[in-house]
Amino acid sequence: MNIGSKIRFHRQKKNLTQEELSKGIISVSYLSKLENNQVFPSEEIIQLLCERLGVSSLQNDEQELNKLLEKWNRSLLWKDLEAAESYHDEIKKLLNETDDLTPQLLYKILFIRYQLIHSDLESVRTNLARIHSHYKELNDTLRFYYHRYKGNYYYAVQQYDKALTELKEAETYYVLGSVTNEEERADLYYLFSLVLTRLNMYRLAIYYGEKSLSIFQGVYFQQRCAEVHLLLGICYRRIRYSEEALKHYDWANFISKSINYNRLTSMVEQNLGYLKSVMNKSEEAIQHYLRSIELKESDVEGKLNSILALVKEYYKLNRFNQVRYWLPKGLALCSKDVFPGKYYQLSYYQYALDDFPTGFEHFMKEYILPYFKENGEQLLYAEYSKFLGQYYQGVRRYKNAAFHLKESNSIYEEMLSL
Repeated sequence: MNIGSKIRFHRQKKNLTQEELSKGIISVSYLSKLENNQVFPSEEIIQLLCERLGVSSLQNDEQELNKLLEKWNRSLLWKDLEAAESYHDEIKKLLNETDDLTPQLLYKILFIRYQLIHSDLESVRTNLARIHSHYKELNDTLRFYYHRYKGNYYYAVQQYDKALTELKEAETYYVLGSVTNEEERADLYYLFSLVLTRLNMYRLAIYYGEKSLSIFQGVYFQQRCAEVHLLLGICYRRIRYSEEALKHYDWANFISKSINYNRLTSMVEQNLGYLKSVMNKSEEAIQHYLRSIELKESDVEGKLNSILALVKEYYKLNRFNQVRYWLPKGLALCSKDVFPGKYYQLSYYQYALDDFPTGFEHFMKEYILPYFKENGEQLLYAEYSKFLGQYYQGVRRYKNAAFHLKESNSIYEEMLSL
């Protein structure tokens, strides 16, 4: 890293202006050129600037710190949080002693991964903006990590198009930066697959998922193998390859149980229920949903997903007593402000149980359908548009029925073509 970039970094770290740093040493214009690496100052000037910045040198050997950063990064990737905390404490001590810009920037970028794991999204957004101000000082490897975690952030805040753009940049810098960590590449491909699934690009998601799985299997990363198998199962189910989906769900179930990964096991049970429902094996689907609820314990959103699935399955079977049992349990966990998508779906079934009373049509057209459309939930929009079309058929309003059924069918056809 160039001397000028290091000086700029430490000046900003000390909250000094260029005028304050340069006063009595060099001109402001010379400092500006120095920080942009357009000139190379004498040793005397460098020493004077270092003294004002409160740093001893800009040429320190950072081998120990770099090794710790590498270990910290790997522990975060493997989600070994106990080891990560231990490395983090050691790193913070050494950072206070170093004047080198590269490990400082690497730490700030890796700290974003730490914040993502702890779901501190507001701090992630702030730190991404700070790192962007140093973007021209990042080497290709650092740019790989920067774009990769920026993609992570956009995925977490459900801005999937932006996430995909960042991941494409990360993929480029993975090559340019000669990153040799295969686990990082697998993690990048897994995130690609997650984002593409959210964008309903299932075949491309499968392509990246398979590449990710191959690498994780090679390093025997069982937890991530289970996660990728689950994701691949979801993708194959969405494109109606039921047997292939079942194969991946079974592998995800086997691995998650063997390593006591209960959270993932509950998600596998949930998705097995979805698959069995599509295969018209309702009784098996119901058993999977019930097992999923048992495993979810304090996971409110997870329980809500399973309860909603149960309500749908029981309603499909005309087992209305069971619908009446589970429906209030689901509605108690959500509202228009808390898990609104689930609230709107459960509300539909409340209307359906009551034989579609006054207010149903208004609720569908003013709340349910606009919500799914505005939030990019195309499949849910298609599902509930179909329900409204069927309602209109029942009350012999055929023009309205045709409109909503056509909208629903066109979305389903588009999804199958992706």
